[in-house]
Amino acid sequence: MLFGAADYLVFICTIGISFSIGVFFAILERKRNTPTNYFLADRNSSTWPVALSFVVTFQSSLLVLGFPAEGYAYGIGIAYNVVGSAAAYIFTALFIVPVFHPLTLTSVNEYFRLRYGNNAVRYMTLIAGMIFSLFYMATVMVGTCVALDVVIGIPFWGTILIYTIVTTVYTSVGGVKAVIWTDVFQFIIMLTGMTAILVKSTTGAGGVEKVIEYAKDRIGSTDLRLDPTIRYQVWNTSFGTISSYLYISLMQPAMQRVYSTPTVKTARYLYFISTPFYCVFILMATLEGATIFAYYVAKRCDILGAGVVDNINEIVPLAVLDLFQDLPGLAGLFTASLSSAALSTMSSCLSSLSAVTYEDIIKVKFPDMHAYKATKLSRVIVLMYGLIAIGLAFAVSLIPGSVFAIFASFMGCFDGPIVATFLLSTMYRKATAKGVITGAICGSAVAFWVNIGSHFSGVPPYPYLPSGPTDQCSVYGESSDFSNMSTNTIYPLAYNLTLFSVTQKTATSTISSEQNVRDLSSLETFYSISYVLFSLIGMITALIVGFLVSLCTSPPKQLDERCLFSFRKHILEELCGHKPASDSYVDDNIDMEEVMEFMSKDVEL
Repeated sequence: MLFGAADYLVFICTIGISFSIGVFFAILERKRNTPTNYFLADRNSSTWPVALSFVVTFQSSLLVLGFPAEGYAYGIGIAYNVVGSAAAYIFTALFIVPVFHPLTLTSVNEYFRLRYGNNAVRYMTLIAGMIFSLFYMATVMVGTCVALDVVIGIPFWGTILIYTIVTTVYTSVGGVKAVIWTDVFQFIIMLTGMTAILVKSTTGAGGVEKVIEYAKDRIGSTDLRLDPTIRYQVWNTSFGTISSYLYISLMQPAMQRVYSTPTVKTARYLYFISTPFYCVFILMATLEGATIFAYYVAKRCDILGAGVVDNINEIVPLAVLDLFQDLPGLAGLFTASLSSAALSTMSSCLSSLSAVTYEDIIKVKFPDMHAYKATKLSRVIVLMYGLIAIGLAFAVSLIPGSVFAIFASFMGCFDGPIVATFLLSTMYRKATAKGVITGAICGSAVAFWVNIGSHFSGVPPYPYLPSGPTDQCSVYGESSDFSNMSTNTIYPLAYNLTLFSVTQKTATSTISSEQNVRDLSSLETFYSISYVLFSLIGMITALIVGFLVSLCTSPPKQLDERCLFSFRKHILEELCGHKPASDSYVDDNIDMEEVMEFMSKDVEL
């Protein structure tokens, strides 16, 4: 299983084309050297390229590696993320975009200065967004570099430097236009690579019928019980992830694309177009895990159960080398797909970090800075964040486990409370800065408490689904030591937050320990809650506390009505094609009689 010349060619061409797009736009846009053009493409981007860019921005190695790995180990229950993502994106399109787009902002955090008349909430969301983006980039790089180490053999530090340098340079010189059009190219590569893996693993297992037979426990892992401690139970995976996807749709990389479109209508279409594509990617990635498992059952060597892979993130890369060893170029296509996912995420995060740093920090201190100088400074900021991302990537690499579970569990402590801040600010007229800040702090504290408790309270680890046969693993060398073990006793374990790689001996001894069979106390049961609910717990806590504290504190003396959502103005009148008489009009209390009276008017629906 070797990476051949054709594979190297495909991989290098992907990196080269991405870099060339950035250089092209740097030359093309050299005469329009302003922050508005650099960050927002002069607010005149076409809807389809921006929508496809939005899709791949958040389809990084967390999806290309993490979702198949989770599907392989736990079944396809993680696919119910499509419910949460679709609900979140449609909600943002209907209720958030019509508030934010007309404000013609550059940084999403500027909204809170308009809403509350000060920068307190603005800087809180700024810091949270920076932490999210930097940790996101670092986690994406780690997952990608682990895969390339397996597939190509490039040292970990080497791939981190390659990706960071390439992405930082083309983002720095090309601006958001380079990011958007590079994402469109990378969208095509990702879709092609994921399709190739699905088709080849299915045919390698013997067809669709064999996949259903061999991976029936993975495919049939749907659990309808109302038990929040189940890792991927239908209800917590469907609705518990809404807050996480809401934050994705509200954070700077997403809203930067909203601001780059010319009208509210085109901005809404951005979400409506990207939603089905995003859901298809999630379903494809999850099914990859099941089909790869079926492929190895057909070969009678479960690479995870036999300990062939030391890191769960290596499942997909090893499978790619195995699947495509007789098809030159296809292993390179997967590597190009993974590279595209990493590059798109990193470029979008770097661009957004530069935008918020300039708008929320530098421009506040130096409001009269010349546009040319501001653009040059923004390019330097991109390079600075690229260096920070390198350091964080090396730090994240020391954390064992699935890149998806690591990221989702940690960031759940931040994203849910920040979503509550947005919701209270746009939907609740009496919300105050003190209220939303207190709510966000309390929400983060509760989510962090559950997270830490899951790690250090001694709760039993959550088991993988039963392993497949391992009696034909001799082709993988030392892993043949596991081939004589009964497949009925192979249950590798994983913590509720991260997937620690364990040997078969350790797994077997752990599964029989008293810790895993004893009754749990109420507190231990609380700590066993699935990590997918951490964000929702933080959001609900922040909403309740923020609402109560706002009731006890004084609202802003002057309220900018544009910062509030109005059902009549933003839904009814837009659906009826009727432009409101005043952009500042907001109806705070609407009852059904008023709605029916409005609908009965001589307005063409």
